[in-house]
Amino acid sequence: MGKKNQHNKQPKQKQTPNLNRKQIELHSQIEYLLKLTTQAPNPNVTKELEAIREIDQVLQKIKKLEKRIDDEFIIDDKKRCDAVVVERFTTWLKENGALFEGTSIAEFPGYDLGLKAEIDIPEASLIIAVPRKLMFTIESIKNSSCLGVLEKFSQDNSFWKPYLDILPATYTTVLYFNIDELEKLTGSPSLKTALNQIKNIARQYAYFHKLVNAAKDDPACEVLRKRFTYREYW
Repeated sequence: MGKKNQHNKQPKQKQTPNLNRKQIELHSQIEYLLKLTTQAPNPNVTKELEAIREIDQVLQKIKKLEKRIDDEFIIDDKKRCDAVVVERFTTWLKENGALFEGTSIAEFPGYDLGLKAEIDIPEASLIIAVPRKLMFTIESIKNSSCLGVLEKFSQDNSFWKPYLDILPATYTTVLYFNIDELEKLTGSPSLKTALNQIKNIARQYAYFHKLVNAAKDDPACEVLRKRFTYREYW
């Protein structure tokens, strides 16, 4: 009888007050995402691709549920190439010890932002030097599990704001491939690595989402809670 009672007991979902229907559904999808992404990778790459397909379906639901937040906070990616944004970033670099020798940041049509030579640069010359304090490293955020994410979401008060403002919204890496594009990697040794990366990022997002919503008295998490979405984290 004792065993039967134990078998019938199901884990109860934590009841979070003041959540609307979409928020409850979002929390449910994130719980499911965490479950999917913490499963051991399948040694069969084809089956692992199917697992990623299921993860992607959950992520699409999550992005739809988070769309209102994204529409409010995500800035048009084209604005990062504005002269004002580039100038602010350049000034920030120089004020904090970075050196540019005969170069500048410029937009190249069809190729985004890049480093432009303003003069003929002699061979073996210094082009650019960046001090360590301007490097966003593991060492600079190791004292807080949320600090790196917090910097992104509290931009107005962040030392890193000029840098964060100029970052692209997406990159040409496998992390941003859709399922059809991933399938084209079938037979390539890159596919397994790509699937692992996608799964890891989804798991990190689910973990951080639970973390920022569980820590009610943490000021950092309070900032993140207002706008932490998969699109922003991704």
